[in-house]
Amino acid sequence: MIYRLTFASEHSIAGRIELAIPATGPARYEAVFSGPDVGTGFLVVRDHEVPRPRGTVIELRADGLWTEWTCETREEHWSFGLEAFGLRVEDPGAEIGDRVPVGYDLEWETPDHVHGEVLIGRDHLSVAAVGSFVVAD
Repeated sequence: MIYRLTFASEHSIAGRIELAIPATGPARYEAVFSGPDVGTGFLVVRDHEVPRPRGTVIELRADGLWTEWTCETREEHWSFGLEAFGLRVEDPGAEIGDRVPVGYDLEWETPDHVHGEVLIGRDHLSVAAVGSFVVAD
């Protein structure tokens, strides 16, 4: 399964967050944030070797990464939490950058509304954006 949340608020912050849980093997997590409120370049959180979630809640824990994805109301409302360390980079594909604490508390609701906050270091960025959430096999 692949879970993907994307959002963009005019002139402040944009994000793409993806969680892939294959039939076998480790899960993969990646988040990329950009925009004037984020600062120069991109802020990336990436781990492609996360232990698979157990149980019905989608919760992943790894060194420097905790994330939880909760279906509040099927096809209408999801909530997302993150506490992690990310990298500030010039290219979102880069593997080397400045280490930064990152977090978020976001919600997606139909029709295509994302709201909450993204935490970067000590900064709290308010999010009220247009976005989409998809689940695919």
